[in-house]
Amino acid sequence: MDQDDTQAIAELHRLFDAQRAAYLANPEPSLEERLVLVGRIPGVVASNHSRIVDAMHADYGNHPALTTTLFDFFNVIERAQLAMENLATWMKRDERPLPPELYGGSVAYIRNQPKGVIGNLSAWNFPFDISFGPLVEMLAAGNRVIIKPSEQVPACSELMKEIIAATFAPEQVAVVTGGIPLASHFSTLRWDHILYTGNTRIGREVALKAAENLVPVTLELGGKNPVVFTEDAITARNVRNVLGVKIAKNGQICINADHVFVPRAKQAEFLDLVRAQMDALFTDYTTDPDVCNVINKRQWSRLQGLVEELRTRSPQSLVEFGSVASNDNGCRMPFTLAVNPPLDAGVSTTEVFGPILPVYAYDDIGEVIARIQQGERPLGIYMYSDQPELVERVRSHTSSGGFTLNCAALHGAQANLGFGGVGHSGNGRHHGIEGFLEFSNPRAYLELADNSGVEPLLAPHREQTAQLVAALMG
Repeated sequence: MDQDDTQAIAELHRLFDAQRAAYLANPEPSLEERLVLVGRIPGVVASNHSRIVDAMHADYGNHPALTTTLFDFFNVIERAQLAMENLATWMKRDERPLPPELYGGSVAYIRNQPKGVIGNLSAWNFPFDISFGPLVEMLAAGNRVIIKPSEQVPACSELMKEIIAATFAPEQVAVVTGGIPLASHFSTLRWDHILYTGNTRIGREVALKAAENLVPVTLELGGKNPVVFTEDAITARNVRNVLGVKIAKNGQICINADHVFVPRAKQAEFLDLVRAQMDALFTDYTTDPDVCNVINKRQWSRLQGLVEELRTRSPQSLVEFGSVASNDNGCRMPFTLAVNPPLDAGVSTTEVFGPILPVYAYDDIGEVIARIQQGERPLGIYMYSDQPELVERVRSHTSSGGFTLNCAALHGAQANLGFGGVGHSGNGRHHGIEGFLEFSNPRAYLELADNSGVEPLLAPHREQTAQLVAALMG
């Protein structure tokens, strides 16, 4: 570990201790205090819009400004506005009924309490959205927060650190930057909650380290998100829809379409529609400036490995759109279809996370359900169909973090719709009230009234208790 890593870890501990002390001094900020903090987020994001666009472009080599604005700008502002509009309601206590014959005028309720100091290990594909979006709900819940952005986006990380330091006191919100040693050490602290967004392998490591201190974790991981077309849904509009989602961020989105199932009798028609759409949208996908770069050479090499495996094992399955792949001046590659690739190939067994779309033919919807059930539960399942009975069959026989009909991935773009995974695709939820609840302690309260009659519940259990038991048994 070099000196920079040592200093970064020391800085993390200093900030953590300061936030812990501040939390203990003011463990339940008022509604007004929380609204002030959440209210700063839209302003700081808006005033740094151009710098956020530039930082994303610097880290990717090419990242379209409109893509940044949609995902890492508007998404954050929308979540902050939703929280400010609803926080007073979210903070209200949740009354629970009590048996009046025992408890008289007593009251019971749940009141959501701040958890304390929360750590957020955010991902490189949406550095601002995944850092500042959950920050909204963490602050709305009354917590203090330390963010560790991914080391793969250094320009975004440094900008984040600068603007957070200019907006919040360090004992309220802070950003720490550093490499893998800092990221690895982050999960060993005694947080009151950790949010990690990234791949399943690292998610498992985060969970194991957090378990040493019994720290609760929210894991937003990856998965092979299937898209299911029924025969009636093979239309130009639907194909354009799924391609428009897949192409976003060049496929580098955890809830993106990973692979597609199409009826065997309609597969050729589906492929023709893909060709027509790609020809209409791009002269050369590989070099088009509106296509985001693959983030770095490591990810590019991984994707090239998936393609080269098919080129060796199943060359007839490859359909490529664009000129030759290159990492000489930014990491670029063609958009690639893998038509009926081997089921043990890399594109079939691992999350793609890039511009490769496997397309599998099926004969019966039962085959599709069985394939989905055999794999790990994904972040999303997407279905294009106008047949309600088939939609319900797929929905009710599968499990995933989200399910969308006649679109893909857009459930994750809704500020008021809880977002998260299940099983290997993660656990826990954020966005909206689900995020507020995720980062809160649902503390149970009971206030006993003078006219209560709880004596039969109190030891020693004798005649009064026997009478109560007899009445309950009767």
